[in-house]
Amino acid sequence: MKHLKWYMDNGQLIKTPFMSRFVDNFLEKAHLNLTTMSILSDLEKNSEARKILNVPEEYSPSEWVTITDYYSMYMAALSALAKVNYRSKNHVATVLALEEFFVEKGLLEKEILELIKRARLEMEYVEMIRSAKDKREIAQYSPTKRITESIADEIRKDAYRFVERIEKLIS
Repeated sequence: MKHLKWYMDNGQLIKTPFMSRFVDNFLEKAHLNLTTMSILSDLEKNSEARKILNVPEEYSPSEWVTITDYYSMYMAALSALAKVNYRSKNHVATVLALEEFFVEKGLLEKEILELIKRARLEMEYVEMIRSAKDKREIAQYSPTKRITESIADEIRKDAYRFVERIEKLIS
């Protein structure tokens, strides 16, 4: 609670009486992110779709698959917090609040919480690679593309599992 208190004191996690009205809105966003992830993932493997959409052969949507995977989990997490009338403005605060309000009370399994933590680290890794302008060679060589694809594959299932579990928690 000590770390969570800092986020509360600094306006990053706020008790908001009307937030429970937005539970379904956050879940809808989680599902839209899962849909986007699925479309991008299918595009990776579907040469006919790539041709119709005029997608360059070297284009890989893997980094965006990873990002949408994470955001599907994050939106589901915000939904869970809204259920208990909290609004989070910070990703770390969101995870700490899930742990405090749900895991420690036995309402959510710790392994489910670990899925969003892992996805956040993977997304940060992908974003780091993408934004490494001074390390241009990272983006130019195929190992990076394979690493990014591997990350996307690993957390894709986690995103679905996380969102489904949060939906059970809320209902």
